[in-house]
Amino acid sequence: MMGKISEAFRLSLRFPQNLVWVLWLAFPLYGFIASNVLLPPDDGYSRQVVMASLAMNLSAVEPLVFMVFNLLGVIPMTYALLVLFDGKEQPMPAWPFVILSFFAGAFGILFYVALRRWGHAVEGPKSRLQEQLDTRMVPAILLAVSILLVIVGAGGSPQSYLDLWQTKPLVHIMTLDLVILLLVLPFLAMDDMRRRQVDGSAWRVLVVALPVFGVLIYLLGRPKLLYAPH
Repeated sequence: MMGKISEAFRLSLRFPQNLVWVLWLAFPLYGFIASNVLLPPDDGYSRQVVMASLAMNLSAVEPLVFMVFNLLGVIPMTYALLVLFDGKEQPMPAWPFVILSFFAGAFGILFYVALRRWGHAVEGPKSRLQEQLDTRMVPAILLAVSILLVIVGAGGSPQSYLDLWQTKPLVHIMTLDLVILLLVLPFLAMDDMRRRQVDGSAWRVLVVALPVFGVLIYLLGRPKLLYAPH
């Protein structure tokens, strides 16, 4: 396995995968500097946001903060519906990084995204988990949740969110996390289109123009993946 990983790392240093490495390294470095130097210390607002989300208390925090914080639960699931279909052609399994992404966001998943082999047919038979995920039910639920979150966020104030972004470490870092995840997500969707032999520029425009909704709509409409035996 180590030989496979070292070869994958060598190949990942090429453009554009090397840009993913830059994001993976720069995000935690900037987050540390922002949290410890650029912004005031956390005053308990992070706990307030977490508790409001767990209790579904929409009045406890700025609606846009509620929306972004909870979208950071939807987006790792969207990543999962793409990378968990990688097969034996990859240097390592995707699932540990998917789990890590729910806690560490972009830093958790981008290591795998940078290292994975792009543009390859999937090798090996489907696992039981992949069979269960290759349906329309999960993306339909994620799409419905995303729409509800955007409706909630529409009741917020951009100026209030900007003020919080400038003063609250959680809001600052999670906004950056969201942006990075949305930048990379369409490229994973387009790689999934190649391996499922989905032909259509309209899909590509959709996933780039609407990184959350477009990708989820694609996941609703994509054909089942046919695995090549190896």
